[in-house]
Amino acid sequence: MTRGSQQVLQDNRPSHRRRDVQTRRAAHTESAAARKSTARPDPPMLIAHLTDPHIGLDTATWPDHPGPAEMLRRAFARVRGLDPAPEVLLLSGDLTDAGREVDYDTLRALLKQELSAHADGGPRVLCIPGNHDDPAAARRVLGELMPVAADAPAGCMCLHVEHGGLHFIGLDTVVPRQPHGALGAAQLDWLARALQRAAGQPVIVLLHHPPLVTGIDAMDACGLLQGGAELARLVAAHGGVQLIAAGHMHRPIVGALGGAPVVVAPSTSHQLELDLRPGAPLAMRFEPPMIGLYRWTAADGIACHFRAVQDFPGPFLV
Repeated sequence: MTRGSQQVLQDNRPSHRRRDVQTRRAAHTESAAARKSTARPDPPMLIAHLTDPHIGLDTATWPDHPGPAEMLRRAFARVRGLDPAPEVLLLSGDLTDAGREVDYDTLRALLKQELSAHADGGPRVLCIPGNHDDPAAARRVLGELMPVAADAPAGCMCLHVEHGGLHFIGLDTVVPRQPHGALGAAQLDWLARALQRAAGQPVIVLLHHPPLVTGIDAMDACGLLQGGAELARLVAAHGGVQLIAAGHMHRPIVGALGGAPVVVAPSTSHQLELDLRPGAPLAMRFEPPMIGLYRWTAADGIACHFRAVQDFPGPFLV
């Protein structure tokens, strides 16, 4: 979003709301500046983001597709080879295609095969479910990768983990047996409390269904259909949300909500055709999968990159 478009959005708010948000953001900036002035500058934190591997999906008839498990293995291997190494790896749902425990077993085995455990220097891995997942089955198998908050609403896989000065808050947008997502009142109340506990501190929000209207009609129809406006208000009120990371769309997409950037990572398995014609049917396109790679410091904020999983010729010095 350009600075000019941000100004238009701000000017459309009531004046007292603009002042409130600006005051909160100024206080957050001053707090970060104070931390910087009283301590050594921290090295950047790198956060890798993968999504929608759909382990268990039958791709036998797809041309030149090695299967979703092999595609995820390649993505994990690429994460392992990154230099500097990411400190955190986010997996934003649709971990499996049908929620079978055997497929979560496969995901866990691939992680163990390709990445060191966090205790041995590997990234801290955090997972949330998507609409293709069975959240309870996922947690039974993945365990510590889905550290559900003690005060999470019943049946919601909500996470709140602090790592390296960042608060990672994971939301559960799953509506059982439905493709769309929702954030109900109980989860929004929990989020309000979690953000209050992180008042004045930087936050990354992780969820499966992105709180965006993308223009891909068929996917917007099964997007986040409830709770988006309330989420925007909570994000704006906190003032320190650095990023909202999401999946579901099988495309790289960037937007904004409540003054925070929204980044949708592409699938590790397969992408959807970018077709913005009204009513266009869904179609796949075998574009190269990518890793979301986010660089964050308290002083500089966040910068979002995408790194292709497969190798291309180069680098060539220029």
